[in-house]
Amino acid sequence: MILVVLLILAILSERASVALTSTLIDVTNSRKYRTEREVFAQAEAGLEEARARFLATSPNFIGDPSPIPNPLWSAYILTSGSWKFSQDPTYNSVYTNYIPTGGSQTKTKITANALQTAIPYWVKIRHKREYDAEVEGHKAGVSEHYYDGDLDPTTHSAANPGNIIYYGYYPPASLSEPVQFTAPVAPGALPVELIRAYDSSSGKWIEVDAVRGVGPPPLAPIYTKGNMVFAKKQGQGASPTGRVDGLDQCGGGSSGLPPVYTKTPGTTQGEPQFLGYPATPQQGTVDIDLKAYIDKLKGGAMQVTENQRDKTFGSTSKYVTVHADYRSRPNGGRFEDVTGYGNLLVEGDIKLKDRITWQGLIIVDGLLTFDTQPGQTNIRGAIWALGGDAQKKNPDVRYDSCELSKALGSQPFKFTRWKYRS
Repeated sequence: MILVVLLILAILSERASVALTSTLIDVTNSRKYRTEREVFAQAEAGLEEARARFLATSPNFIGDPSPIPNPLWSAYILTSGSWKFSQDPTYNSVYTNYIPTGGSQTKTKITANALQTAIPYWVKIRHKREYDAEVEGHKAGVSEHYYDGDLDPTTHSAANPGNIIYYGYYPPASLSEPVQFTAPVAPGALPVELIRAYDSSSGKWIEVDAVRGVGPPPLAPIYTKGNMVFAKKQGQGASPTGRVDGLDQCGGGSSGLPPVYTKTPGTTQGEPQFLGYPATPQQGTVDIDLKAYIDKLKGGAMQVTENQRDKTFGSTSKYVTVHADYRSRPNGGRFEDVTGYGNLLVEGDIKLKDRITWQGLIIVDGLLTFDTQPGQTNIRGAIWALGGDAQKKNPDVRYDSCELSKALGSQPFKFTRWKYRS
């Protein structure tokens, strides 16, 4: 009997030991999982701050201050003033290594410049370059991560990282989808940003490729899916009123687009002054889904449903996105005596009346009507619309890739590639 009891006790003791071991393993794994999640969440918080501060409208903007992207630009977000450059395993003194604050984008003094300091992270941002893509697995003709527009077959290195990689429309890619590519820079394209966010305590990090949303492909300063009708000259020998200029105002007119592009069978009618490469309106089969682009760009936009008069949207230092929904208005909406900077996205018809100035991008999935006096409508950037009517007075519309870039720079980032060091 005693032997039986001892045997039972031995079995129970062994099972208790196994249960205790299993419990300890579960607790350890649970603690490890919780720690991993905390580390990931802290690094992710750094990514989200970088995303927010890259908006052109942010008072704490941290992007490249150079009007022409600087290949050696880099910037840090720090939650601690005791951080040191030696903590960055990829630190390179050749880069700018800015530590931006609300007052300056070019400061280099180490300081806590994060919008909060309770979560321990630090972030490094720079433009993505060819070497970065090669580290990810880019091989010409084998695994193409980007289109090589600079025709440089060299395999790059950390010391010779190659050109900046941009995101936008570039041949031989389809006009329907933006891609990553190197120089020459296509109109409206912006650099791909490489953002790496570290958890300060563990040194573990998340790295992403970040790109902004882009508008429709640049075909002309005015694109319509149907007819674009301008006013005719007032009598024989009269000078044309208005101007539609495809020469890129950003580049001093040294390159550009045709003045108007209409989707066949749409035509361009009327006689404003036409300039561009070539200097005559063009037709083609490119069918831009205007509603789809409005949907892509309207996130976080300022919403309007009523007519707008004597209004200013944005400023030269703050480009914004305005979404005007006029679908429920039988005669569409109206902007009268309005100035704007950024993206104007219109669902339904709209009339631009009297003094109109807009710098950036205008997309209208209905009819766009101009009802202004000569010299009072000035658009710098580009317009895409279902159809256009300027029979009363011709506008002054000039293609400007810089204005398009500024307008699209107000768009939030989307992350296209994740890499996590666990």
